[in-house]
Amino acid sequence: MKETMKETMKETMKETMKETMKETMKVFALISILCCLMALAFLTNPDVARAQNYRNCAWPIELSPEGSGNMLGPDTLSRYLVMPLEKGQTMTIKGAYPDARYFSFVAYNTSDNAMPVGDPPPGALYDAQIAPDHGSVNPFVRPHRTAHQPATGVNGTYTVVISHTSPTSGNTINVSSDFAWVLLRVYVPRPDPSLSGQSLIGGVPPPTIFLTKNGGSSQELPPCPSVTDNDQAAGINKLADVINFLQIFFPQVPTPFDLIGHEGTPSSDRLWFAPPTVAPPALLPNPHNKYIAMLPGDNYQPGRIIVIHGKLPGTPDTYDGSPIWVPARGFRTVDMRYWSLCIDDLALPVPVVNCTADLTTELEGGDYTIVISDDQLRPDWLRPNINWLPWGDAQYLKIIFFRNMLPADNFPFAIQNAIKKGCTFPFVLPNIPQRAEIDTAGQCAQGVMGDYYPVAVWCDKSTFVHGGWRACVKGK
Repeated sequence: MKETMKETMKETMKETMKETMKETMKVFALISILCCLMALAFLTNPDVARAQNYRNCAWPIELSPEGSGNMLGPDTLSRYLVMPLEKGQTMTIKGAYPDARYFSFVAYNTSDNAMPVGDPPPGALYDAQIAPDHGSVNPFVRPHRTAHQPATGVNGTYTVVISHTSPTSGNTINVSSDFAWVLLRVYVPRPDPSLSGQSLIGGVPPPTIFLTKNGGSSQELPPCPSVTDNDQAAGINKLADVINFLQIFFPQVPTPFDLIGHEGTPSSDRLWFAPPTVAPPALLPNPHNKYIAMLPGDNYQPGRIIVIHGKLPGTPDTYDGSPIWVPARGFRTVDMRYWSLCIDDLALPVPVVNCTADLTTELEGGDYTIVISDDQLRPDWLRPNINWLPWGDAQYLKIIFFRNMLPADNFPFAIQNAIKKGCTFPFVLPNIPQRAEIDTAGQCAQGVMGDYYPVAVWCDKSTFVHGGWRACVKGK
């Protein structure tokens, strides 16, 4: 009798615990959904947002490869500062030209659910297009007196206006949607000898923002608080604010981080890069870059590596102080402003694993060879002139992006020309692209880009160790 009662009590307790756990999970699910919806409302409802402190300070979000801001595929040699613009507001930005390879302001119009609108392209101004203030100088514009004018060490100033009204003359960007995102990008900032704590944004303070509401008085926004009291870098980059920002771009509830589809397994060792017809708006693509993308497959292939080989276009060496119109050592011309190749996790929010860019890429006879492997550190079997990128966390799908920025008009081998020729494939997040469409577009793109196209293959590690990139690419 006692044993029967014990068993009955055990079963009753198990059922009670099961029901309790079910109800608890339901509560947590409801809380999760509610938090997501609150975050979405927080950023899309101007009345709610205005009550929040971070809406009342300048440049509240920083996207970067470090920390919680590593999302939307940032390039490792760039920084992105983000500011919202609401209906009826005019934003006036005053700043100093940074010591950098490139900087720009881009205003992204949004749809009703605050997702960026990809077509038509966003309004944008990049460095050489931004006229200086009266009596100042734009260091990104080539002077008439000498082609090799060194940096003066004095940063000229500028004023940019972003408005919902029709654009006027001068540095003006027009937005058409009630809500917009404004991004400041800075690529390859030079070292900051003053140790000001502003090395990552070109040695100058973040630009000052003035907001005017419905034609009223102008209000200067204070800088947003930094992560630490002693940190002078722009952007707070706090996890809570980044999560709120992320909910705008991927607002699916309750699982906002799921992509649809698979990369599958490549039908051969050859891997193709191809340009999207329109770069996914949710990734806030830079209009001054064009991209080709490659899918390596659902899984890392054990005992193998990815080998990528191609010719590097001529770029400037602004990191060592040369102006943008002077080619880096070893090049005769500046074919484009910037070049990079990055491996990203193809899992929302699309963080970057690592990149190699023009100034960090080792060359042999003007060509580069890049190896991607699943090692945690650079393997000792790679020769010094071979560039290495890690695969990263094996649980995530990967996507490899290749950037060309502002190619010269007389350089016909850029991604921009492949897009003009129609060598593109559809890429609409959260759907993973179809491999067959990338392969077809990639073959077309290689025909346009020639030696500057990145030839990529899966290759046995032993084949590469004994025969180099040629043994891997031969016959592909």
